[in-house]
Amino acid sequence: MPFFLTVLFSALLQMGSARGADTSNKDSVPSAKDLQKTTLYREAQQHFRRKNYAEAARIFGQFLEKEKKDRSPFVRERVFWSIDLIVRIHLRVRKNPDAALDFLKHVRKGLSLNEAQEDSIDEWVSVAKQWKKMGKLPANIKTKKELFALGEKFYRRGMSKISYPSDDTGNADFYIAATYLVPFVYNFEGSENIGKALFMLGNIRFRSWTDYEYWTENFYLKEVIRRFPHSSLAKRAYKSLEESLRAGYTGSSGENIPPSQLKMLEVYKKLSQPSKPPKPLVF
Repeated sequence: MPFFLTVLFSALLQMGSARGADTSNKDSVPSAKDLQKTTLYREAQQHFRRKNYAEAARIFGQFLEKEKKDRSPFVRERVFWSIDLIVRIHLRVRKNPDAALDFLKHVRKGLSLNEAQEDSIDEWVSVAKQWKKMGKLPANIKTKKELFALGEKFYRRGMSKISYPSDDTGNADFYIAATYLVPFVYNFEGSENIGKALFMLGNIRFRSWTDYEYWTENFYLKEVIRRFPHSSLAKRAYKSLEESLRAGYTGSSGENIPPSQLKMLEVYKKLSQPSKPPKPLVF
């Protein structure tokens, strides 16, 4: 697993909430018993890295069922990573939103999740439903270049009409943009424009909803930051993510952001900031 994903998921496991905090820094060192329990997980990871996705999903599933009630922070962390990787296989490899939704429903029944983990599950459920509804390529589109260009065209048209974040004058254009951008993201995973498409979809979600509570489901902005850490695009995505979060938890009594969400925001902020240049060698 890439280092930045390791940092991200470790932080998610450490976000205390009403649903339970279950880890600390000292717990990150595995015991011999923990290592023995996660043998299946490491085997599944090997298959995932080799792109043997069917076998990876099968073994991750075995690990989940066997260890889902284990209370060790080290094991629980890998249980949560397994959930994420299985969903990625269903959605981004198999293109099967129904399988992803069925799996997530099963996970929610069988696991005790903290608030940050619940938010991550919400994100996957949200995107799986949207991809199920809008993931097919439009019949009149012949190339991915045309698909992206139309999505970008209507996105820019919608953005040109809004005067403030909750201004809904651009909603019609945003909806049309999404009908092109969702199938683009769903079908053209390896495109050079995938980051831009994800960012536009995330910004559409932020700009076209009046109830900012939705922000916890904003898979797209977070996915930009996860896939393109320390880039200018990640920095723009973080700005929209933070703005939507603060809008969602600000009312007449002021700003009231839950601690777990603030912790999550810190993680994405670090991932979005430019990498520090290496220190010069001193001879």
